[in-house]
Amino acid sequence: MKRFFTFISLIIIAFNTVSALQLDSYEEKSYRDEVKTVLLHPTASDIAKPIVKIDEIISSLYLQFDIIGTEAPYLYFTFIHCTHDWKPSELREIEYIDGFTSSEIPEYTFSRNTLIDYVHYDFIFPTEDMVPKLSGNYLLVVYADNDPSPENIYFTKRFMVLENMSSISMEIPRYPYDLNFGTNVHQVKIEATYPEMFNSRASEYSNLTIQQNGRIDNIIEGLKPTFVYPDKMTYENSPATVFMPGNQYRHFNTSNLRNRPEKTKTVIRGDESIIVTLEDDYKLNLHAYVDEEDLLGEKYIFLERKEYDIRFEGDYVTVRFFLKWAPEMADKDVYILGAINDWRLDDYSLMTYDPQRKGYECEMLLKQGVYDYTFAVTDKDGHKGELGTVNGDYWETVCQYTAMLYFYNVNMGYDMLIGVATTSSH
Repeated sequence: MKRFFTFISLIIIAFNTVSALQLDSYEEKSYRDEVKTVLLHPTASDIAKPIVKIDEIISSLYLQFDIIGTEAPYLYFTFIHCTHDWKPSELREIEYIDGFTSSEIPEYTFSRNTLIDYVHYDFIFPTEDMVPKLSGNYLLVVYADNDPSPENIYFTKRFMVLENMSSISMEIPRYPYDLNFGTNVHQVKIEATYPEMFNSRASEYSNLTIQQNGRIDNIIEGLKPTFVYPDKMTYENSPATVFMPGNQYRHFNTSNLRNRPEKTKTVIRGDESIIVTLEDDYKLNLHAYVDEEDLLGEKYIFLERKEYDIRFEGDYVTVRFFLKWAPEMADKDVYILGAINDWRLDDYSLMTYDPQRKGYECEMLLKQGVYDYTFAVTDKDGHKGELGTVNGDYWETVCQYTAMLYFYNVNMGYDMLIGVATTSSH
């Protein structure tokens, strides 16, 4: 279904400025329980990171999400320009947005033939009416009633705009520079060119981000070069570039519920939803590396039956997880981690211990598709997950590493994203 704007409504949106919008957090976050399956990717890929080139930005990003229920709220969106480490920049909207500073989300469809009712929204942006005109980090904010006050925000999602001015090369040697880290680690070695305009202060004004797969809990931000040369910078022999790789991700598939899906104990129809109970998971830290292809922790929402449209005919399924583990780790928390929960270590992905079954359990309401996941262990109230306790750490594990190079533009006062590169550990 489409909503058609009148010229008057567009003018109202344009003058309803969001310059005063202040958030408690500039992370990706769902502010309401009814928000599910938020997907933001380049239009050319279903699982790629939302990084687009500034000279190819029109209609380059595809946003999809669901609102559980039978009501279709009027939703709007805006962008907030952020620093390299995801704090709000000091720019005004007029400095980084060309056109309107907010817009209504025009597309929505009610779910069909599903046990759980929901409204599906999707749209492609930026449009000619509202375009980010600077490179850097952006936070997409979706809110109701054309009022971006905190109580009306539904969710936030990050995307990046690239102004390609740097060439970045990456490699992962077989052994780290310091063998005290062990031999089952990934150390990322990076070399990056930089524009001549930053020649005299390349180290001072540059900041490098390194991300392992889609993880945000162990992301490295604000990294400075080890050496600066007249035409390039190198990042090597630094503890900050050493990552624990974990093991290959576990996975399950709910795209076809007519037959009992792979890795499931039972599939039953409950009072409110279909309930899929997965086979018990076990620790892999004492086993060999699991040589099994995965999605690098991502998820792929789809139905095997091609005559159905996953966007509004895919159902939501209650998925139950159980990790055999005894005794309980009294001083630790255990989480499910991956794109399955938007890579967040939060209450939704926190597992609870069942002393009768001797293990950790959790359940999630998930749209049909294929999901990767792993188990992360943290200290109580910790913010960084550790995968080795449950899964082991193996150099053979295939991980994807993304490097993003930012330079601070002194004249305009913002962090430019000038280079992006991705490499696989194998």
